[in-house]
Amino acid sequence: MRQGGACGRPSHHPHQVPAQATRHAGGAFRGLKGPRRLDPARVAPGEAPRPAEREGNVLRNRGVLGIGLGSLLSDTGHEVATAALPGFLRGLGAPAAALGMIEGVADAALSASKVAGGVVADRPCVERKALTAGGYVLTAAGHGAFGLATAWPAVAGARAVSWVARGGKAPARDALLSASVPPEQLGRAFGVERAMDSLGAIAGPLAAAPLIVAVGYRWLFALSVLPGLLAAAAVLALVAEAPRPVRASAAGQPGGMLSLARSPGPFRRLLAGIGLYGLGNFSATLLILRATQLLHAAGRPNDRAAAIAVLLYAAHNAANGLVAYPAGTLADRLGRRPVLVGGVALFAAACAGFAQASASLGILAALFVAVGASTGLVETAQGAHTAELLEPEVRGRGYGLIGLVEGVGDLVSSVVVGFLFTFAAPAWGFVYAAALSAAGAGVLLAERPGRIHVAHL
Repeated sequence: MRQGGACGRPSHHPHQVPAQATRHAGGAFRGLKGPRRLDPARVAPGEAPRPAEREGNVLRNRGVLGIGLGSLLSDTGHEVATAALPGFLRGLGAPAAALGMIEGVADAALSASKVAGGVVADRPCVERKALTAGGYVLTAAGHGAFGLATAWPAVAGARAVSWVARGGKAPARDALLSASVPPEQLGRAFGVERAMDSLGAIAGPLAAAPLIVAVGYRWLFALSVLPGLLAAAAVLALVAEAPRPVRASAAGQPGGMLSLARSPGPFRRLLAGIGLYGLGNFSATLLILRATQLLHAAGRPNDRAAAIAVLLYAAHNAANGLVAYPAGTLADRLGRRPVLVGGVALFAAACAGFAQASASLGILAALFVAVGASTGLVETAQGAHTAELLEPEVRGRGYGLIGLVEGVGDLVSSVVVGFLFTFAAPAWGFVYAAALSAAGAGVLLAERPGRIHVAHL
């Protein structure tokens, strides 16, 4: 959507909101009952008009519903493809190390694209809705192209394309979601999105198993494109583009990514706390490995131990989805930072529990559920807390920075914990994760209230 003339060129009327932008703002914020007109005269000078705030359940908000459906459908599609990928690569004759290389390339592409996506999402002439929908389409096209591959390097290229699109649209989606609700509903809005994303993560693998048997790998990858296309349609049909402020001069435009990261105040402390948490937050596959080792050492056959570990991981995903919306409600009532700190602290406690090396099935189940619940708490509160710390004009970049910090931290933590698993002892890997996460909780707990103002960047 064009505001103030060409992209990046300020309007000669800084306090005037274009009539077209005002018309576009309706619809997404009145639930399913239709739009309400905004009154530009009630908007503070230099600020974008706020969406029409509706009373009642956030689940009836068209913007939240559209973005939530997009996350559910897109996650279902790429989880179908991801679940089938190891078996497909084995059929191509790829070595075991190929899967690790593919995932490493994908994670690097995901982190880098979140930064670029954040910069693009904050450009006044870019419609965040179109960017989000386009990301869903390209993500689906990337994993659908797995079926055309005849060698594993081609799969690596397609996976990278898919993950670039997935990461690139994430800041625009989160900024769009934060603009779809009033501030007091931010936690619940992100809770709905995270819960529906988790449902997709559960539905995808469940759908993959029968599809492999029924249609084979290549047709499975082709069918995995359909949910992504439906995700894009849901966003385009249900979500309205929220207008953004038009600044009077270039000096009033938001600063760059680096200036945002360096800006003093609570957002920088949020980055530091999330960075420490990310350095301890390793891949969940290591939890499955640890559970398998413990159950096998207790006398269970290896295949049965592995099967139980996979079921424990399913409980982990279910806990994530079940906790997300209540976490959002709690964050809206008590504050986003306390819920975020609680989630990080719960992860640290669960890692300390894994370090105790108990083979009790009940204890393992409780620890898996605790890790899943901590993820639901952190992801929900983090998105809402970022929105309340940043003005709308820089939220895209803010979410991009958070994604970069998380991605780098996750990569480092998985390597370090995996190294400690192999060359020291599994318990030391969990002690490392618990210590870094506890430090992250401490940094977040010391955060002072405030908000970054665009004029300060």
